[in-house]
Amino acid sequence: MDVKADRVTFWFGCNMLRHAEMIRLSILLIERAGYDVSAAGGPAYCCGTAHDHQPRGASNMAARTVSRFNEAARGEGRGTVVTWCPSCHMHMSDVMAPGNATAFDIAHISELLAGRADRLAPLMTVPVARRVLLHRHLGFATHVAANDRVAALLARIPGMQLVEGPAHPGHMCSALATVPGALAKAARETWGAAAMAGCDTVATVFHSCHRELAAVDGKDNLGVRNWVQLLAESMGLPASDAYLTWRNGAAPDVSAIERAEPSHYHRLVETELRKPPPL
Repeated sequence: MDVKADRVTFWFGCNMLRHAEMIRLSILLIERAGYDVSAAGGPAYCCGTAHDHQPRGASNMAARTVSRFNEAARGEGRGTVVTWCPSCHMHMSDVMAPGNATAFDIAHISELLAGRADRLAPLMTVPVARRVLLHRHLGFATHVAANDRVAALLARIPGMQLVEGPAHPGHMCSALATVPGALAKAARETWGAAAMAGCDTVATVFHSCHRELAAVDGKDNLGVRNWVQLLAESMGLPASDAYLTWRNGAAPDVSAIERAEPSHYHRLVETELRKPPPL
């Protein structure tokens, strides 16, 4: 990864309704690493992967998104698109960029922050007294060593004990959803390893995994946190998690639903909240 300038576009994908707090924390962390950040995401910046069953529509979406990133690169000097979602990253790397002329490079947020760990470490002054197992998948390692990058960053948090757990197939939990029993097996193995190791926290790397494991937050006295939330805790930043509280029965923020339009909330979020837990 070679970030030629300190001006980047943070591409958060289609996750704002579910994980607005994580996205905001990610932007704060990138800024604290010394980058000038412009955020982009939502339907206007769709990677097209959700529409692969409609090749023409997916291709048009991909071309539109690449064009917008090209404009930011040429007009604003934002020569690196920083990804958050592994699906978006892989689709950009394997489909979007090869199929369209690009004026930018891509890097995952874990690469960007790990590359400036020495700059972030002095900001991580708040002890986080947790024993943490990192929930890992192997599939994204073909593109980015995100597990290693995240583990290296978490290892710098004062007071935290990091435990290595089992690694699962697929790039994140959503990749297992269509394989009967696979998602439950991954969740069961992660949870069992964390309990056996005497952990109090399971840390997720990716948003899909976070949504699945949020459903069992509190089981066996284990809590669920995302890695960016743990970094934020170590910097004294508020790191709330609305999705986790929704998943465990708290009422969603009515104003947020109204801003998103109720139909979008019911289609994209409510169906997830009603899913049975993975274990």
